[in-house]
Amino acid sequence: MKGIQKERFTDIAWLNKDFNKSTVSCSQTTLSDFMYYLKYHLAPYLKFRKEADSISFNSGTFVHEAFQGILIGKLKLEDVEVKFRNMIKSKTYSINDKAKGEFLADRIVGYVSNHLEAIQEISGKNLLEGWQEEKAFSDWYDDKYMGKILGIANEGFIDCYNEKTKMFSEHKNRFGSAKKNPNPTTNKEKPFTYVRPQKISSPQFTHCIQVAVYSKHFNHEYKPHLIYGYDDHYTIFDAKNCWELSPEGINYFFRKFIQINIRRQEMMRMADGDIKKLAIMIGIDWSDIRNYKRNFMLKTTDERDIKKLENFYETL
Repeated sequence: MKGIQKERFTDIAWLNKDFNKSTVSCSQTTLSDFMYYLKYHLAPYLKFRKEADSISFNSGTFVHEAFQGILIGKLKLEDVEVKFRNMIKSKTYSINDKAKGEFLADRIVGYVSNHLEAIQEISGKNLLEGWQEEKAFSDWYDDKYMGKILGIANEGFIDCYNEKTKMFSEHKNRFGSAKKNPNPTTNKEKPFTYVRPQKISSPQFTHCIQVAVYSKHFNHEYKPHLIYGYDDHYTIFDAKNCWELSPEGINYFFRKFIQINIRRQEMMRMADGDIKKLAIMIGIDWSDIRNYKRNFMLKTTDERDIKKLENFYETL
């Protein structure tokens, strides 16, 4: 074990050079190579400005903190809507995000309630005893791929877990969207309409990787659950109703986590601390940059930073 520790990539690589990200997380893993490189290496290197407020991101964070707060007795359900409306008032949103925020405010209690009801269901009783939230972890993995060991620490937070019943749950929100009415002349009272989200029939790839890594952290001794919350219902995935959360599925997605991160680690190793070398190795879809306002991951980026990004590639 000591020999392996001496070779940890985090300890010997880019910390004194142009790279400054020494850990990985499950959510980072499932980004495209370019988006991962941009968000966690290039943006800090180029000193990007703070991104604009996003109603989707802020609402997702709010719902998580709200149902977790109720779960551990720090918040009451009757206080949720007021707190949410105060939160959106404190932010600066685009016109479309403002409209979406108002639609979500009318439905926010439903989202929070459904996450709690889903936890009650998987508990097998109408109680929430023993549940805890936000379990932080940092793990090393010695699984090999291409003859290499992942030498970057994996860090994260597990949404909810119960040591007594030996189960954990990862929670996702299925928010609707605000769409401009096609005929504003006849719809002056309602310039936007609410578009309900589609019902999910199978868990998303990125979420399966998260659950697989969390299962590994618990040494596969805790039953995994992936919960999607809507304003009027919820969907629970577990080993009983989907292959992805079966023992075979969990192992499959954990291997994908290892493979993706070891491949990225090796690109960083070949770049030898030079962020421009890494830029040359990682592909870029210029249509994403050209139409960044349509890209969920880029639309809150300052236009001046998009130009800075283009200038960086022009001077390679």
